[in-house]
Amino acid sequence: MSNVLAIDIGGSRFRVGLFNQEGRRLALLEGDTLRSGGREWMLKEVQERCRVLMEKAAAPVKACGVSFGGPVDFLHQRVRSVHSPGWEDFELAHWVEETFSLPCQVDNDGNCGALGEYRFGAGRGSESIVYVTLSTGIGGGVILGGKIYRGKDSLAGEFGHMPMSDSGVLCSCGARGCLEAFCSGDSMSKRAQELAGRRPEGGGRMAELSGSAERISARAVYEAAAEGDLAAVQIVSEAARWLARALCFVIRVLDPDKIILGGGVTAAGNMFLLPVQGFLTEFRSSSSIGYSTEVELAELAQYSPLYGAAALALDLA
Repeated sequence: MSNVLAIDIGGSRFRVGLFNQEGRRLALLEGDTLRSGGREWMLKEVQERCRVLMEKAAAPVKACGVSFGGPVDFLHQRVRSVHSPGWEDFELAHWVEETFSLPCQVDNDGNCGALGEYRFGAGRGSESIVYVTLSTGIGGGVILGGKIYRGKDSLAGEFGHMPMSDSGVLCSCGARGCLEAFCSGDSMSKRAQELAGRRPEGGGRMAELSGSAERISARAVYEAAAEGDLAAVQIVSEAARWLARALCFVIRVLDPDKIILGGGVTAAGNMFLLPVQGFLTEFRSSSSIGYSTEVELAELAQYSPLYGAAALALDLA
C-alpha cells in the first residue's frame, strides 16, 4: 500500500490532499489564497500542510501531483504565468522534488480538472470529455482517447479566450470579445454592479445578498436568480446563452462524449445548467446533423483539479 500527495494552487483557494493508491481522498487541508503574499507565501503554506499530511500518512507517500491555476509549460514543468508576483517561469515540480524528496508532475488546473472528472467523477467510462471551469475566469481541459490533449504550446482548453465578438468588454488577456468577458463569474458580478450603479433599484436582491451594490458577487447573482429576481435571471440567462454558443463550437469540432462544467458554477446547479442545455439544443438543432454530447455538472465540484493532481501523482507512483 502507498499514498500520494495532491496540491491545488488556485487564485482564491489552495488545497492539499492525501490520497491512497485507489484515488480515495484520505485527508484534506485548505485555505484562502493571499494574492499579495506572492509565491513565497504560498510555498510556505503548502509546505507546512504537506508536512502535516505526510506525518499523518499510514503508508509511504510515493509521489506528488500539482494543479496550478494558470498556464503551465508541461514539457519543462514550469509555471508560465501568475496569480500573484514571483511565479513567472518557476520550476514548481523541481521545488516539490527538492522539498519533499518526491517525484512530481505539474499541470494547469483546467487539465487537472478534466483528468479528475475523467478518472474519478462525471467522466468515468467516457472515451472523450471536455471540461470547462467557470469561476472568476474560464478555463478547461480536453481528454481525447483517454489522454489529456495539451496542444503544441500546452495551451489547449483555453476556452475563456475564444473570440466570440469583434467588440465588447476588454478581457483579462488583453483582447476584446473573449468568452470570459461575457460569462465568467467576474463578468456576471461586474454586469450586476453596473446595473445597480445605473439604477440603484436594479441591484435588488443581488445587492441585499452581497451587503452592497458595489460588492455583488456571482454567487449572489445565482442565489437571487434562484429566488426569482428578474435582473439576476436576465444576467444568468445571457451568460448561459454565450456559454452555450461556445459549447456548440466545441461540439461541432470535437464531438466529445461529454462536456462537464466545473468551478464555481457547480454551486448554481440547475439554475445555470438548465438554460445552458436549453440554448445548446437551440444552437445545435439541425435536420441533417445530430449530436448526442451530454452536458452536465462536475461530480467532484470544486475538488476536480485536486483529484486530477492526485491522478498525476498516481501515474508517477
